[in-house]
Amino acid sequence: MSSWTPVPCQCCYTSSIQSLVAIQLRYPAKAETKRWLVSKLEGRKKEGGAHLLVHPGEDDDGTLVLLSATPYSLLQATEVLGLAKPSSDGSMVTFSYNNKADFPNSEKPEAFLTLAERQLLVKYATDSAKVLQETPVPGYPERRLYPGQPIVQSLQKWGIIEKFYPLHVEEEMHLLTEAWYSQIHKIRQPIDAIRSYFGDSVGLYFSFLGFFTISLVPMAILGVLYHYLSLSFPDKYLLFAIFSVLWSTMTMEFWKRHCATKAYAWGTLQLKSHFEEPRAGYWGPPALNPITGRQEPYYPSWKRKLRIMLVSIPIIFVFLGLAFDGMTMYLYWERWIQVSYQQHHGSSRLAAVCLYLPSCMYTLYIELLNRIYKWVAAVLTEWENHRVESAFQNQLTVKVLVFRFINCFSGLFYITFYMQDLQLLRKRLSSLLIVSQVINQVNECLLPFLLQKFQLRPGTAHHENSKDAPVVDSFVSEGDLPAYPGLFDDYMELFVQFGYASLFSCVYPLTAALLVVNNITEIWTDSFKLCRLFQKPFPCPAANIGVWQVAFEVLGIFAVGTNCFIITISPEVKELCLDFGMTPEQSLLYAIGLEHILITLKIVMAFAIPDQPHWLRLKVLQMEYHSWEALKQSAIKRALPVS
Repeated sequence: MSSWTPVPCQCCYTSSIQSLVAIQLRYPAKAETKRWLVSKLEGRKKEGGAHLLVHPGEDDDGTLVLLSATPYSLLQATEVLGLAKPSSDGSMVTFSYNNKADFPNSEKPEAFLTLAERQLLVKYATDSAKVLQETPVPGYPERRLYPGQPIVQSLQKWGIIEKFYPLHVEEEMHLLTEAWYSQIHKIRQPIDAIRSYFGDSVGLYFSFLGFFTISLVPMAILGVLYHYLSLSFPDKYLLFAIFSVLWSTMTMEFWKRHCATKAYAWGTLQLKSHFEEPRAGYWGPPALNPITGRQEPYYPSWKRKLRIMLVSIPIIFVFLGLAFDGMTMYLYWERWIQVSYQQHHGSSRLAAVCLYLPSCMYTLYIELLNRIYKWVAAVLTEWENHRVESAFQNQLTVKVLVFRFINCFSGLFYITFYMQDLQLLRKRLSSLLIVSQVINQVNECLLPFLLQKFQLRPGTAHHENSKDAPVVDSFVSEGDLPAYPGLFDDYMELFVQFGYASLFSCVYPLTAALLVVNNITEIWTDSFKLCRLFQKPFPCPAANIGVWQVAFEVLGIFAVGTNCFIITISPEVKELCLDFGMTPEQSLLYAIGLEHILITLKIVMAFAIPDQPHWLRLKVLQMEYHSWEALKQSAIKRALPVS
């Protein structure tokens, strides 16, 4: 096997090199293409290279390329990304290479940086590799790169690079699985270890999943008491509805504090913002970018807006129409089966079971439509040709969030506000919780596990096990696993759960208890599929859960109106109003008054609970002060004449 790229100087020297990232070229790999790619990845920054340590895998004709980085490159990238690390006095300080002596273990990247951070920095360096002048890709003369075009992203877009993924480290993986999902009786998650291995975004997701599940416990206990003690006093809906509204507010406010604390400890709370490069899928005729001064694809924003207005929005409305059609068919079938059941006087157990058939079938329809729409939304968003990845992700998230909210909750809102049938609402909610959770568990874990176990996953038939290179074979086998689908669906599932719990749990008090049971198994299944069923995802720096925080808070606002209306139409409250001689209009006015009080209470609670603890606000100010002092010292050094 060929050796790694030799280190250029003594400051880059390391006694051993750990493979961090793998690139697989399309089979059969062309030797000239691989040699050119290796030269670019190990080339100097000023020449457009990535300045990485590169290993050509089995040989020059093989498809595998392994990447690592010198200590110097890792520390320089840490400063560029603005990661904060513990300083000598224990406080978190934005890392500066010139002041690296102030940071313990900075001379040992394996101890100073987590595995996820090192893999993130290698990916950042890889994405920075560009050509400085127009050139054809060796071995593919029809493919040309323009000045400033990212090499790896372009080769991925053209299919020359088939796979680009970070590598597992078996020792660290074994320790993580032992502490995480191997022993199911361990409820507490090793969040810091998860973050160290998989990165900030994955760590924050599992932290939020655990936080949300624990927050459901008080509501679950209250709901079980309501359900099994058969409490029927008039204040039942009122108390549970008010509890749901306050619970949704406190959960998200305390999560923001918990999230900020985690982000500070992980060094991402004060992440720098960076100029975003164009996506690999962005296309258009070459034009001069007035910001960078480089040639890159250009697509006018007015054309993108036309595509959104004339194509994307009409297609979204078509799917919304399908969602409403499904709801209409469900309600028609529900009425028909109810009438049939009453006419036959419930003559058999089968007839009683059939009462739940429309609701179960409607749930299956919702799940199918959600999955089809998500694929269509991704195709539409790609076709809209957004320049940067953040714009692409924001557009996709908004499309899916709006549709998923309407598709999942429109039937429940219709039953609540128009039909005012709490018994049907209770039955619909129970079937949604049970059927959708079974579908999610089968789809997310059981199906991928069975496909992998019976080797139905598409793999590469060109790589055979080699006794001479077992380590390389293990890297190739990791690439044969399917790519990790991301956290979007996982957050969306929690979004829907949060809606069920905050909007309608006063009608079906067992909602929170069922969600707690589901989420305990969800932690196990999500961790198992992340570790064993998919490629390891690239780490992504994050200080919070992003747009999902806003989405959950919007649901909390909807919860006020929904719960107040349910209080108004509940049989116990209606009977109480009749006893006091109140008309329906008067009771509705009281409900509106209660809604205004609860919204005011939510606002007061949001302001009363700071997003950051007091000690953390002081630490943030200290970080800003140290960063400013370091900037001034750097400016003074540059201004001094060279002796």
